[in-house]
Amino acid sequence: MKAKNSLAALAAVAAAMPGHADPVPTEKAISYRFSEYQEGEIPENRTFSSVIERYNIEVHQLGYRRPLSGNWYLRSEMQYETMSGASPMQTYQNADGQSVVLMSGASIEESRFDLKLSPTRYFDGTGKGAIDGTLGGTLALSTENDYNSVSLGVDATLNLFDKHTTLLGSISTSYDMLAPTDAMLSESRQAADGQVKRSISIYEGVSQVINKSTVLQIGGGFTRLTGYLSDPYKLEDRRPDDRTQFLLDSRLRRYYKVLSGAAIHLDYRYISDSWGIHSNTVDLAWAQKMSAGRMDIFLTPSVRYYRQTQASFYSVDASGDEMFTSSDYRLSSYGAVSAGVEARFVFGGFQLSVDWQQYVSDEEMMLLQIPDEEAPALVNYSILSIGVEYRRE
Repeated sequence: MKAKNSLAALAAVAAAMPGHADPVPTEKAISYRFSEYQEGEIPENRTFSSVIERYNIEVHQLGYRRPLSGNWYLRSEMQYETMSGASPMQTYQNADGQSVVLMSGASIEESRFDLKLSPTRYFDGTGKGAIDGTLGGTLALSTENDYNSVSLGVDATLNLFDKHTTLLGSISTSYDMLAPTDAMLSESRQAADGQVKRSISIYEGVSQVINKSTVLQIGGGFTRLTGYLSDPYKLEDRRPDDRTQFLLDSRLRRYYKVLSGAAIHLDYRYISDSWGIHSNTVDLAWAQKMSAGRMDIFLTPSVRYYRQTQASFYSVDASGDEMFTSSDYRLSSYGAVSAGVEARFVFGGFQLSVDWQQYVSDEEMMLLQIPDEEAPALVNYSILSIGVEYRRE
C-alpha cells in the first residue's frame, strides 16, 4: 500500500515514472495539439548567400485513447506537419580562412503524415505466481515527400515486491525508404534514391520505490543502424553505412508537500557511438500542482543541458577525398541549453495545455573543452505548443 500511495502522490504532479506500477486505465480521451517550431536565421556574416531563413515547421497532432476488452488499452495518434524554409548544404573555409555556410537556394516545401497505434495488455496478478505488469506493442507509419518509414516495437513491465520494484524492457525495429526530391540535381541525391535504412533498438531498466516520496529508474540500451546513413541533401556528405550506439540513463522523481503537491524531475543520459560521438544530457524540472476552486493547475518549468563531441569524420571543410566526411553541424562538437515552461489547466474532464521552449547551441558552450573545429551552422530554435483534451471514465 505504501508503494501505491507514493506513486499516486508523484503522479499527481506529473508522470511518476514510465511503466512503474501502472494501474489499468479506464478513461476515454481525445486530444488535439498544435506546435510551431521556428529556427533562428543564419547570421549574415556566416553565409555569402542571400538566404538566411531556416526551417519553420507546423505540427498538428490528434490523439485518441480508450480501454478495450480484457484489460487491453489502446493509445493512438495521428500527426500531420508542414515544413518550409532553407537548410545548410555545406560548410567550408573561404579564401580568408573563415568558416561560412552554403544554404539551399530555394525554400523547401514539404509535408509529413504519421500514424501510431499502441495497444497494451495490463496484468494485475493477485494470486501466488501471477503476473503483475504490462505487455504492449507499437506500430508506427510515416510518409513524406521523400521518405517513408515503418516501425514495430514491443515493450513490457513486471512489478515485483508489492510493486516497489518494476522491471521494464523494450525492443523495436524500423525500415526506412529514401526517395530524394529532384534527384537529378546532384549525384548524392541520385545515389540515395531507392536506398534503405534499418535500425534495431533494445532497452532494459529497473524502477525502484526508494521511499514514500522517491522513485528512481536506471537503464541501458543498444541501437544498431545500417544502410544509407548519409544526408543526400548535403554536399560532400559521406558517412559509414553502419552505426552502433550505447545508452545509459537514470531518472529521479521526488515528491514534496508544496501547495497542492510538487515533484522534482532529474534525468541524466549518456550516449556513445561507433562514429566517435559521446554525449551527455541533464534535465531538471519542477512540477508544481496548484488548485483554484474546481480547477487544478500544473506548472512545470524545466532546463536542459546537452554536450557532445564530434564524429571522427566531421570537418568544417568537408571537401577532400576522404572516404568518410561530413560538415553536418549535428555531428560536430558543441554544447546546448534549452529552457521552457509547461502549464496545464484541468477542469473536470477538460484540459488546456501551453508549452514553450527555447534552445540555444554554440561550440563554446561545451564546458571543460572548447573544440578546435567550428560549426557555423549550429541552430537555435523555439517551440510553442497549445493543446486541448477531453476525457471521461
